[in-house]
Amino acid sequence: MARKNKPAVQRYHDRVARRYDGTYQDAYWQWHDALTWDYIKPHLPADQSVPVLDLGCGTGKWALKLITSGFHVTCVDISGAMVEQARRSIEQAGQAARASYVQADLCDLSELDEGAFSLAVALGEPIGCTHHPARALKEIRKRLRPGGIVVATLDNRLAALDFYLETGSAKEMSVFLKTGKTHWLTRDKDEQFDIRTYTPSQATKLFDQAGFDVVQMIGKTVLPMRHYRSLLEDAVARRAWMKIEKSLAKDPDAIGRAAHLQITACVR
Repeated sequence: MARKNKPAVQRYHDRVARRYDGTYQDAYWQWHDALTWDYIKPHLPADQSVPVLDLGCGTGKWALKLITSGFHVTCVDISGAMVEQARRSIEQAGQAARASYVQADLCDLSELDEGAFSLAVALGEPIGCTHHPARALKEIRKRLRPGGIVVATLDNRLAALDFYLETGSAKEMSVFLKTGKTHWLTRDKDEQFDIRTYTPSQATKLFDQAGFDVVQMIGKTVLPMRHYRSLLEDAVARRAWMKIEKSLAKDPDAIGRAAHLQITACVR
């Protein structure tokens, strides 16, 4: 497909695939990813013989975590370049036999067998970056077994309010609050793709209408540590801040403050 005919989200991720990991390797992201994995581990299926999905797989970071935990992983991404980066990472780790790859929009997962997977992770907000998040969730549900689990992140609508205050436009904020739509702030306008955001209650409704029961919602992160990266340089300090973060993340009164929502939901 010619670049100009690709969706903006695909154009952007195709372009940045080779250097993507370099953006997410400082102390903050180490802390952030350690938190994410701690939140996922309790929901890993007991039966490791059933394959799992990494949706919006990017460069394969979470796929490798799942593979080394004993699962066969199917990596899915709208960006062919990202799929190839995931393939390279997994092959370099000596795990080629434990992964398969599909380039697909999450709104059309017809290449995947229905009811074939026990778990799907969709981290980095790939559902909110589709043109129809509700449709994407229904597609995901079809691929999961009865009782299957999805762990997904969405952008928290309430966390974006400061950005619209900084623009100084009440009209822009009013439109945003009504539609929940913003866009990726890349300089190339041809790569600025829409992102759908949700409040905690809206996220619960979205999953409920797609046939899931939300079993856990976590704010991630409640502490705005990306603005205080220097506090995470020391390993002892990272552990202390992680303990505080975990104490806040499950508090319903604190979730609305978080940048993202991490939802764990079960097929009804």
